[in-house]
Amino acid sequence: MNNKAFNSVLIVILLLMSPFSFAGRAMGIPIQQGNGSSASVSFADLGYTDSNLNGPFDSTRKVFSVPTNWSLVSGGYVQLEFDVIFSGADIGRITPGGNTYAGLLTISYNSKIIGQIRLDQTGSQTRQILIPPEALQSVRENGQHMLDVRLDAQFDCLYDIRTNVLLKATSRFELPFEITTPELNLTKLPAPFYLSNSLLPDRSILVIPDSPSVSELQAALNVEAGFGSIVGRVFDFQMIPLSQLTNEQRSASHLIFVGTPDDFPLLHNVGFPSPVSNGQISGLPAQAVDDGVVELAISPWNSSKVVMLISGNSDNAVFKAATAVSSGKIFVYQNPTVVFVSDVQDLTTSIPVVEDFKLQDLGYENTVLQGIGVEEADYSFYVSKEQIATKDGEITLAYFHSGLLDYSLSSLTVTLNDQLIASQPFTEESEQLTYLPIKIPPGMLRYGENRLVVSAGLEPNLSCDLSGFSEPWLTVSDQTALHIPATEPTELNQTSLLDLKFYPAMFMSQSDLGDVAFILSENDPAGWKVAGDLAYSLGESATPIFPNITAAYASDVPDDVLKGNSLILVGKPDTLSILSELNDLLPAPFDFESNTVIEKQLQIVYRIPEGVNVGYLELLKSPYNPEAVVLVVSGNSDEGVAMAGIALIRDQLKDKLAGRFAVTNGIQVAVSSGPSHFSVIGTVLPSSSQIIATPLPNLQQNVNYAPPAWLMPLLISSGVIVLFLILFVAVRSMKARTQKVDDREKIQAASEDQK
Repeated sequence: MNNKAFNSVLIVILLLMSPFSFAGRAMGIPIQQGNGSSASVSFADLGYTDSNLNGPFDSTRKVFSVPTNWSLVSGGYVQLEFDVIFSGADIGRITPGGNTYAGLLTISYNSKIIGQIRLDQTGSQTRQILIPPEALQSVRENGQHMLDVRLDAQFDCLYDIRTNVLLKATSRFELPFEITTPELNLTKLPAPFYLSNSLLPDRSILVIPDSPSVSELQAALNVEAGFGSIVGRVFDFQMIPLSQLTNEQRSASHLIFVGTPDDFPLLHNVGFPSPVSNGQISGLPAQAVDDGVVELAISPWNSSKVVMLISGNSDNAVFKAATAVSSGKIFVYQNPTVVFVSDVQDLTTSIPVVEDFKLQDLGYENTVLQGIGVEEADYSFYVSKEQIATKDGEITLAYFHSGLLDYSLSSLTVTLNDQLIASQPFTEESEQLTYLPIKIPPGMLRYGENRLVVSAGLEPNLSCDLSGFSEPWLTVSDQTALHIPATEPTELNQTSLLDLKFYPAMFMSQSDLGDVAFILSENDPAGWKVAGDLAYSLGESATPIFPNITAAYASDVPDDVLKGNSLILVGKPDTLSILSELNDLLPAPFDFESNTVIEKQLQIVYRIPEGVNVGYLELLKSPYNPEAVVLVVSGNSDEGVAMAGIALIRDQLKDKLAGRFAVTNGIQVAVSSGPSHFSVIGTVLPSSSQIIATPLPNLQQNVNYAPPAWLMPLLISSGVIVLFLILFVAVRSMKARTQKVDDREKIQAASEDQK
């Protein structure tokens, strides 16, 4: 074995023998095992970059979560790595190690001061600050821990000195911990299934029955959408049927079961408050036998993991339980590990038209945003179907603010349904009550709940006179007014919205996603998983109070679902029987024998090689409802269907979507946005073979064109000229080559004569 190979093997062996756990290595966070457990976590591991603190006053905050089965213990510390720079004419007054220093860094952990660092010399420095036991308890409602570093450099106010501190992302926490059982509390959802800024990645699996009823599948999709709304970002969360749950997944994951208890015989071993026994939930109060049940328990397969059951003794009960969980806000009574849901109400089908109202009318009072940095105020209001198409909507924002703001750095922004609609700098004039008119862009409103968010970036103009100092603030007045006139309902603007680049906006017309229906096939776990991922992303985009997505099996789609919803069909073409009704309307109809598309009006078509997976996305106006659309998420295999789903979710691929037909191989996306002579498939399958296909005839008219009389003489004369040019170039080239040979022989002869 050569040295390079030996060294490579040695490195692999050393890595395998490392005392760090696999989960810690996966994120780059060493988790020390042995006599005591501890985590060494850099600021960069938590997603933070270097922070600049500028005198005289500045601060920064680092927030993170610890796994729910960790209990932090004494002995931990924060190691700060930072650079200090002084500038100005009076820096000679600073004496390293003496009584005169430029300022202090005050370090707080969970709002308790744990140390101070004197700034009396420039250069790179490292300090370790112990975290006392009394500071280990989180003071935040969500259980997160926080570190605050505040710069106080008042010396900058007395002399010509400017203090700058660069807090490096290589700074780190050293956190000893003990393994405990996770806290069980439904009010803290999405914890423990998701923790923001967690030190370690975690995995959650949503388990559905092997043969779910339509109601059970619909409940699972709404739970997915609910988690998307609550979490607001992608995390390791997937939906699988029970038979695909492996022993490794069962012991290494948090588990969420959605369905009636008779679908999950393995749950009889789980210590729920209301246990699963003989296919029923036992121990229910007499009045709760028809209720939805949501309960938590420690996993019997791993005491550091949690199992949640979203269930009931009927499909309707499962739906009620799923709705409660998807809202993310569960109200508990005496026992925080179980709730019974007696009823839920969908978004009302008739919202009254109120064209003019103020925040005060909605029950909001004046909102004061206070503190350095970004603060926000969140408001909700409802809009009827008659109002969503208005082009004359307007918000008149009423506000006033502190006079201590740095007007070069402070401003406010306004978003409506997560879309930015206005931004405004603060001025001296806006210290008094100010009215800012904001036009509502057409298409921004949704039927049902709408969310208005006012965000303020508040940076103080820090004067060295601190006698009257207070934190900066902004007041959003309850006199903020909204004008949303009703208008004649119009059909969906197909020209602007019937395009894949507008996904998911085309499915956002109703705030609870109540007009979206997934059409799936029975016995298709791969398609169910893709639908779950899409439901999660829709929830992430729409952020409903609680989602109300509909599901149906393709073999039996109710008429009211077809006529009342936009449809998302997910699965291979030969498993979606409803596609036979729509196939002729698709931009590229399917060949149901091969599960591939038939590209029409093309001169060159690529044959897909055997075993190559391809995903298809097709979009059309719904033939059942002129205001709705149909999106087909399909492929020539289960893997192809997954590729099509990924193209709608992953930004790198989604940004390339356009038109009404797209093809993907999971890495590339090719779109067909208009008439073309060449196959779209060829752009993502370069190894495929070409076959010449006869274009379909023009159905409107067949015209035979005769060549003009001058065409043949022109072609002959052009050919003669081209032939002459070729001969001329060839002769010149031969002469040049002969001349080079003669010159070379002359040089050699002259060289021999000299010798």
